[in-house]
Amino acid sequence: MAKTKPQGVCHEYARSGTCRFGETCKFPHIREPNTEQAKKPSRKRPPRKKRLQDHIDAFFANYPDFNYNPSASIVSEFYRMCNFFGWATNNKERRLVHGEFKNAMVHQFNSLYGKDVNDIESWQKLCLALDIVPLPQGIKQCRKTVRSTHVNLVDLVETPHTGTPVKVFGNLEELRTYTIDSEKYFPKKSAYAGGVLRFLLREILHKKRA
Repeated sequence: MAKTKPQGVCHEYARSGTCRFGETCKFPHIREPNTEQAKKPSRKRPPRKKRLQDHIDAFFANYPDFNYNPSASIVSEFYRMCNFFGWATNNKERRLVHGEFKNAMVHQFNSLYGKDVNDIESWQKLCLALDIVPLPQGIKQCRKTVRSTHVNLVDLVETPHTGTPVKVFGNLEELRTYTIDSEKYFPKKSAYAGGVLRFLLREILHKKRA
């Protein structure tokens, strides 16, 4: 008559998966379920990269009493800050701060897309922001493509903040309506504007006169 193993399990085997008695052990060899391992995901997501502070962030950092939201539209945040501090439209301080804000937008554009009008990389960055496919490989083709595109310049500046793709409009009238409704006015002139920005501002002015 075959001998039956006593009730219970081999605790040594259950913990480590090995037993010094081997097959001669009088207790059944059963592994304990690894509950901690089961709880853990099989693959960890890489941590999300924190966006580095830019010219827009630096502008709002000058007003620490205001609870700035870096993921919101920069124009909406500016007007919200004006309301927070009680700056009326014709308020002298508001006009001064608005000038600083416009300078920050210009610096931010230069930082994102470059200044050199003859730099292919600057134009390709613009094309990428506008989701132009396929990506033009020459400066002339890049300029031609960008020139024929109707887009709000503030959208180009704030897309890294909001994560919202830059909207391309079918014609100048649609762009004009959007700009008025959203109050996203980019400064027409600035001493800090780089060559790429000046080119785009001239094109916008030319389209409005046409």
